[in-house]
Amino acid sequence: MSSKWVTHRFAGGWSTDYGPTYYGGPDANNNLDIPYLQDARNTIYEFDGGIRKAHGANLLNASVLTGAVSVMGVFDYWRQGVSASPQQRRIVHHNGVVSYDQADGTFVSLITGQSVGAVPNYSTFDDLLIISSDATADVPRSWDQTTVQILAGSPPRFSFSVSHRNHLWAAGNFANPSRLYYSATLDPEDWTAASSGSIDIDPGDGDMITGIISHKNELWVFKGPYKGSIHRITGSVEADFARTTFVTGLGAAWQNTIFKFGDDIGFMTAYGTVHSLKATAAFADYNQAFFSYPINTYVRENLNHNRNRFFVSATDTSAGRVWIGITPSGGATNTRYLIMDYRFLATNEAYPRWSYWDAQAFASIALVRDTNQRPRLFAGGYNGFVYRLGQESRTVNGTAINFRVETPSLTYGDEWMLKNLDNIGLSLDALNDNIVTVGWTGDGVTTGSTTVTQGSAGGKFDTGLFNTATFGGQTFIPRFCGIENGGDFRSMSFNIADSADSSDISVHRFMVKLAPAGESQENA
Repeated sequence: MSSKWVTHRFAGGWSTDYGPTYYGGPDANNNLDIPYLQDARNTIYEFDGGIRKAHGANLLNASVLTGAVSVMGVFDYWRQGVSASPQQRRIVHHNGVVSYDQADGTFVSLITGQSVGAVPNYSTFDDLLIISSDATADVPRSWDQTTVQILAGSPPRFSFSVSHRNHLWAAGNFANPSRLYYSATLDPEDWTAASSGSIDIDPGDGDMITGIISHKNELWVFKGPYKGSIHRITGSVEADFARTTFVTGLGAAWQNTIFKFGDDIGFMTAYGTVHSLKATAAFADYNQAFFSYPINTYVRENLNHNRNRFFVSATDTSAGRVWIGITPSGGATNTRYLIMDYRFLATNEAYPRWSYWDAQAFASIALVRDTNQRPRLFAGGYNGFVYRLGQESRTVNGTAINFRVETPSLTYGDEWMLKNLDNIGLSLDALNDNIVTVGWTGDGVTTGSTTVTQGSAGGKFDTGLFNTATFGGQTFIPRFCGIENGGDFRSMSFNIADSADSSDISVHRFMVKLAPAGESQENA
């Protein structure tokens, strides 16, 4: 073979199931699309194939919440009332206490004596905030921003509730695990009127109702965690409410693992796999219905499934990403968040692009209106603090975020042929002049690495220095590492990493110069 430069584009997300080696070769123009990644730590994706460090997080509250323990719930409660100025109260659950702030980060205790470590749930109906949890000792409460009380009207003890068709619907009653309740019309404080009632969904099947959500004028009911099933409640008034079974064999792990995204509903099962209603309806073959198909081995084998009820999810609608908090095997907290970028479904990719976040453990997560009404993910930590995500700073309250992506082993179409790694280059947005580390592993054995600065203060091209950072675009510049000899190989994987505090990085391509085996022509 003759020496040549091959330009690589990131054309897929994190996958644990596609194998360690990609056998495809470059096209006629020496471009190679890498269809998946072996690692995507604290990574987000850009439409042109770029990879970027995930945004940072800072603290909402300046002082530790009561008890300095897990913030098990976060919720954005707005009350319209009869005024022209709706009032916002941000709710947090911590150490058996429910507190709120007035969008200022200063929290005031609202309810005490709740079960410590319970999984809370919130819904709003008739301007009331409905508060419940999965603890049998906690009864549902209501708050109208003035009066907090036990929910009136002798409701059942439920774990979660949603508003649907002018009724409050509730489930998660351990005394009647398959029973779905609904309040009187337009009255969440009346559970005995003729317009209230209940529906039993396959009682005695070994499962309980684990989640409910209103979607497209139907109520969707999930059962689990063993056999799993999904049901639809149709009808517009109590006289014609009816249940039909949508699918069996699938169910949601718990209420907080059900999420809306785009025009669809997603959910995580007790097995850790992720699905959507549309995909499940479209394919009789469940394998095709898995949104988590590229990472199914990871979620099946590396999650602590005894903590399924503590898994959480939230959709960052403006970014087109869903965050799903999970507990890895052997752990007792949600130290990892799977990031599902569903924007790529609109570009006809078969599955969302996955990555993950492990820069900070969060017990809870929710979409909240932040300053200037910007929707932003808020997360409750295990340390008594609430975090505001989506920060451009690329730091977690002063702690560096470790960014790393790794490709599969690339054969360049000729696995049998020995090749030589002669040089490496990056095409990136020069967002600062911090160091980027580029590493490689040949044939799974031989490793090497080099570093290069991003070049925002001047773009280096090998040993030459340009006097601006605008080579190839406003901030888009090529950076060449100038390695002397990366070694001979049949297949080679590459990784790109950055661990500097408050350091952003955005790589759109990387280039590799290949030479005949035994030769390095970089300095020839």
